[in-house]
Amino acid sequence: LAGARRAASAAAPAGFVGFAGCMSLQQHGHLRPLSCQSSSEKKKADGAFWLSGESAGCDKTLPAKYDLYGGVIIDQTAVPKDELVFRAMMASSLVEWEKQKKRGIWLHVGIESSSLIPIATSEFGFDFHHAEKGHVMLTKWLPKDAPNTLPHNASHTVGVGAVVTDAEDRVLLVREKSGPAARLGIWKLPTGLVDAGEELHVGALREVKEETGIDATFEHIGAFTMGHGGNLAHANKSNLFFIVKCKALSSEIAAQQSEIAEARWFTKEEWASMPFPEKDTLFDVLNRSAWAGEAHIDAKQLPWGKSRPGNLRWLYQPVRKSSL
Repeated sequence: LAGARRAASAAAPAGFVGFAGCMSLQQHGHLRPLSCQSSSEKKKADGAFWLSGESAGCDKTLPAKYDLYGGVIIDQTAVPKDELVFRAMMASSLVEWEKQKKRGIWLHVGIESSSLIPIATSEFGFDFHHAEKGHVMLTKWLPKDAPNTLPHNASHTVGVGAVVTDAEDRVLLVREKSGPAARLGIWKLPTGLVDAGEELHVGALREVKEETGIDATFEHIGAFTMGHGGNLAHANKSNLFFIVKCKALSSEIAAQQSEIAEARWFTKEEWASMPFPEKDTLFDVLNRSAWAGEAHIDAKQLPWGKSRPGNLRWLYQPVRKSSL
């Protein structure tokens, strides 16, 4: 019997071991169960409220988490790198998930496994959803009798501009080394994109520090605007742009050498006399909303609920100056 098992194992494709027709993918030095474990549909995996359960996988299916919309998020660490193994496991997994009436399948493929991408797309019907540094996300819609309702890739970027004033009520402006503003030779506020996982006001303070070396504190948010169409880096995306009022903790400038040609303090009268932005146009009104508007937006942290007092999120709320 032991000899028969060794013979069957030797004849099996790389990454598989088995006997008498039963195969199990060898993952991280141990064997995957020959029968799938309970997916715990009623138990929330990892405490995430959008998940309904998970499966450790077996000889027929890849390990995955299940969301409350019938979606399957394949465990990216368990995706076989071997193309033959990937084909076999993906084919049987899709059959099992169709039997379970699953709907959308999410497949994260790292750059080290990029040879799997044409297999997933051309042989199994996956499509590109989005790409980030180091990986692509592919999706497949299983139902034949229902429209694809998987959410599209992120459609917006978020930008901030900082109106920073010092103890003398001067405004901090910069001239950039490259980009449209540099071509026009204009002075402008420190601006930039908010990073993923970063709050609006935190992003503004970071941009001020990076571009000018000035440490500042957050005061409030003014108005915001939306732009559509994107740019070369974010084609066909929309952008939300917020003006944030900050107070400088120091006045000694250290301009960012790679991006900033010059940074200086200006009186508000000097700023107002500049040709850009033109008076009463979009960016003029937007900029002035941070320090001369009738209302502004405050930020404070609140818990999601009384049962989760430590789970806090930032709330951005309008406040009239008359109520301060």
